[in-house]
Amino acid sequence: MDRARPALLLAAYVFVSLATRAVLLRVPIIDVDESSYAVASWAILRGAALYHDVADHKPPLVYLYYALAQELLGRGMLSVRILTTLVVLPLTALGLSAFYRHSRAGALAGLAYLLYGSAFIGHDMLAVNCEVLLLLPATWALVLVGTPPLSRRALGLAGAGALLGVATLFKHQAGLWLPVPLVAAWTAGASEGRAVSLRRAALVLAGFALPLAACAGYFAWRGTFSDFVYWNLTHNLRYAANPIRAEEAERRAAVNLLPFLVVTGPLWWIAWRARHALPSAHAARVVWGALALAVLSAAIGFRFYPHYFVLIEAPLALAAAPGAVALLDPPRRPAGRLLIGWTAAMTVAWAVANLAIYARADIEEETRPAFRDVAALLSADRCRPGASLFVWGYAPMLYYTADLPMATRFLFLESTLVGYIPGNAGSLRGSVDTARYIRPEHWDWLMDDLARRPPTYVVDTSTARIHHWQRYPLSSYPRLWSLVSRDYERLGSVDEVQVYRRKGCACEGR
Repeated sequence: MDRARPALLLAAYVFVSLATRAVLLRVPIIDVDESSYAVASWAILRGAALYHDVADHKPPLVYLYYALAQELLGRGMLSVRILTTLVVLPLTALGLSAFYRHSRAGALAGLAYLLYGSAFIGHDMLAVNCEVLLLLPATWALVLVGTPPLSRRALGLAGAGALLGVATLFKHQAGLWLPVPLVAAWTAGASEGRAVSLRRAALVLAGFALPLAACAGYFAWRGTFSDFVYWNLTHNLRYAANPIRAEEAERRAAVNLLPFLVVTGPLWWIAWRARHALPSAHAARVVWGALALAVLSAAIGFRFYPHYFVLIEAPLALAAAPGAVALLDPPRRPAGRLLIGWTAAMTVAWAVANLAIYARADIEEETRPAFRDVAALLSADRCRPGASLFVWGYAPMLYYTADLPMATRFLFLESTLVGYIPGNAGSLRGSVDTARYIRPEHWDWLMDDLARRPPTYVVDTSTARIHHWQRYPLSSYPRLWSLVSRDYERLGSVDEVQVYRRKGCACEGR
């Protein structure tokens, strides 16, 4: 292999990544989760304790990644997008290429990941979500066990496990890929005896446990281990056990999963047709095992959010790449032209569609003018210097656009406070009983936060029908409404959002 080839491929991947993601590069917030990660990263940079002072049910590395990007490149989402577009995505594509030792199949695998990874709903595919970030270490974990010789190396096996452990600290679904290196380690040593296979599998498990143990030890040292366990394990298990009705799951699959399968259809067809074209049975176990587990992870909770499908893109590209090489050989030019044409059409069509969607303010919730307009009102208020904010609703975008510290730990107000379960319309209609999800102690936490750090402003989004919050009017929650009506005065209404300011907030004359 030409030693310059990986560098040339990386440069090409940087170009393709930038070309396919540039359409939304400067959009402030593409997906609601981005705003929560950014706001949490700001709190961490101010010294807040993750999961205690600022809490959400994602693992810690996504918040630290956002903080790192902004420390390196400046405050705001543009920095996160630039680092992801120019570094994370190209390196992930390079990992897919490395799986096939940067051969033609490897180059195509990386290219397919970048192109098809952008050719779908921008709200999910072009956002900097956990799935995009975890694929970087997870892909290189597959590289370390991609061949039998590699799967016999102790350092490589431990490294593969450690990389998957790191990936799991971006999002828990990465842990589902653990059987892939375990099976690779076991089968690679099968001819050497069971004891050897056990030792190699133990190396994978030890590597996987190392970053998780280090993370748990850190939170124990900070005195927030119980908070870490609750938000990462207890809460996530309840979130995964989504009490969704079958008809809703079928509707969500039809609206989200079916179009994704249509767009990526050629890759599935090529992968299945050329399933025997992979370099070895060992490589086939790694690739198809990762693909099957990625599909399984996308079905957790039957929410079928399109960003769940990001995990499918990488192993699907690996599975299709050898067959794509055969299709693109001169003897198979007609089929190859169809593949090239479909890929180009999907890439361009979705780029245009996503650009058009985010050019309007009435399609995606994250682009609603209300967030900008409320931020402008608060910015002009005489109490703005040194202020803090509490948002009643499912709208961390307001914390982001207002750029004010949160007065509570809760990035989202959802199941444990009001019974709303994201990705479950039945929880809104009342056809699913969510009373058991509400935790009275979380109301105690919320009220204690507001008592210890009285917010300068309270913003009520229920009156503006932002993210279904009209179903949870502030007046329906006596403890909170009593606090607001007693200690706050109405500052104004912006795009139907009600804004309150604390009485006597000592801002006269500022």
